[in-house]
Amino acid sequence: MLNTTATSTGARPRPRIWRFVSLLAATLLAWTGALAQDAATGSGTPTVIPAYRQADKVVVITLTGGIDSITAMSVRRRIELAERGGADAIVLDIDSPGGEVGAVLEITNAIKGSSIANTVAWINPDAYSGGAIVALACREIVANSPASMGDAFPVTMAAVPGQSRVGLRGLTPDERTKILPVLLADVTDSARRNGWDEYMVQAVVIDGIELWWVEDKDTGMTMAVNEEEYKMLFGRMPVRGRPLLAGVTGGVQSSPTTPPRRPAPLPGEDAEAEADPAETEPAPAPPRTRRASEAENGQGFLPASEALRDIADEFASAERTDLRLEQASQRPVLTPADAGRFNDLGYLTDGTAPIVMRDDQMRRFGFAIEIIRNDEELTAFFGARELIRVNENWSEKLVRFMTGGIVRGVLIVVMLLALFIEMMSPGLTVPGVIAGGALILLLAPPMLVGMAGWWELAAITIGIVLLAVELFVLPGFGLFGVLGVIALFGGLLGTFVPAGGSLADPGTQEDLLRGATIILLSVITAGIGMYLIGRHFNRFPLLDRLVLGARMDDEDEEGARVDAEMLRAATRQPAAVAEVGAIGVATTTLRPSGTAEFDGRLVDVVADLGYIDSNTPVRVVRVEGFRVVVDTIPEDTA
Repeated sequence: MLNTTATSTGARPRPRIWRFVSLLAATLLAWTGALAQDAATGSGTPTVIPAYRQADKVVVITLTGGIDSITAMSVRRRIELAERGGADAIVLDIDSPGGEVGAVLEITNAIKGSSIANTVAWINPDAYSGGAIVALACREIVANSPASMGDAFPVTMAAVPGQSRVGLRGLTPDERTKILPVLLADVTDSARRNGWDEYMVQAVVIDGIELWWVEDKDTGMTMAVNEEEYKMLFGRMPVRGRPLLAGVTGGVQSSPTTPPRRPAPLPGEDAEAEADPAETEPAPAPPRTRRASEAENGQGFLPASEALRDIADEFASAERTDLRLEQASQRPVLTPADAGRFNDLGYLTDGTAPIVMRDDQMRRFGFAIEIIRNDEELTAFFGARELIRVNENWSEKLVRFMTGGIVRGVLIVVMLLALFIEMMSPGLTVPGVIAGGALILLLAPPMLVGMAGWWELAAITIGIVLLAVELFVLPGFGLFGVLGVIALFGGLLGTFVPAGGSLADPGTQEDLLRGATIILLSVITAGIGMYLIGRHFNRFPLLDRLVLGARMDDEDEEGARVDAEMLRAATRQPAAVAEVGAIGVATTTLRPSGTAEFDGRLVDVVADLGYIDSNTPVRVVRVEGFRVVVDTIPEDTA
């Protein structure tokens, strides 16, 4: 018994000694690494880097300028490249004014779904609108100085009533309940994943949210509270004044925090008698409630203000499966028992507009954890050995250029003109090849970025076929012509809208308006070109050579008769030999130009309606300088 006790007692100190030695060695190694890193960066104070942040290989993905479908495609590619390259961390270097809602959400989903969890947004120097939403999707945020982040409220461009200019327009009620819940679901998910204040991220996306900043006296934890919670914690009306965070200047207000007040009474008016209490005092807001299932698992949406009641109803709807929140809320549920437990740190925001934070405010309110001014400081932030920047490649820049409005407009004009020439003179081949090349350049770049699919290609092809049928098989502008124009216009218009875009999305509406404008201007330009080509077809040197080449092909098929006619046609006759009213016979097919015989003389002519078969009686209807225009006449009249 004693031996057993002595053996047990003697064996215990040994593991403790080894634990102490191991801990001491690990501490020395950590300090040695920190000192080496600080020596490399020139810092005199050793910095301990958290294990979750430390990375040997860091990939920096630049996100500059407006965010569109090409940006989303590029960011996804570069994230996948970082994953395949064995990166330990990804930095989104953001300097963006925002962009398309769909493209922004694609990027946030790519960040959250990446196998590299160590993601950092570097606000360098500005992240507005969609740029702010992308930054919130990262696990940590750092900022340059100066820097700004916020104002993610979606707006659209619209004509200003009574003025000949375009300005910003807020969302309609229908747009508000379709678009805002999607954005709020994304930033709420980001807040719950990364520890951002859940009420403040809502105030970044939408106006109408009035908040106060409070601190837990025991733990030092800070958080934003609304008016209802403020009254419960402090037992008094909230203290207002100049807010700590200002809304964006010139923002579009859509959710007023208080009902409109009655204007001041006019001189001599009895204010007491005329005043309506319902107008002078805001009606008490109903208490904010949460469904039982939400209270149990904390996964429901917690609106920061009663102004978001319509948005909360969308989250509660069983039909809005796209608003499901997988992450549980970490925000404390405040109760009357918490009264007296918090300190009032100030009036945070008045809700007149979405908030914007400067770099010092981002740090104060728990968003940015450090100021980073250059790549060297960024490398030291991770304790990294290697930092690699990955920008857009040349092919993505080319796609961006090819999807520009001016370039696409020019391609539409070229395609329509080439099709017109090919249809007027079948067999020339070269115009058909040019039209096909323009169509490929018009559709290939949008298909690469998801702005065009097979249905757009099918619609354009069907439209061209229907127009050809209307022109050659069933002359006249009837059903096939109308359907062809609709199919062609719809297919071209579809290439301007990202796949899956909602008509309620202001961005989609802007894309549709922009696309329709470009197509209409292109059609008008092409129409003018068609008119000029039709009137002077045989006067354009290039077109004249193409027509002669086609006739020489016909020589081989039709034999010596056509050969003799073409040799005679080569000696052009003056237009004076054919007068208005003269009757002759078309000796070649007029598509629309060719030759006709008048009293034994061959004359270069142009068909008035665009197409006349050979050996058809014709009459001269106009003579314009050296241009003779003919039309068909019945054979018995001839």
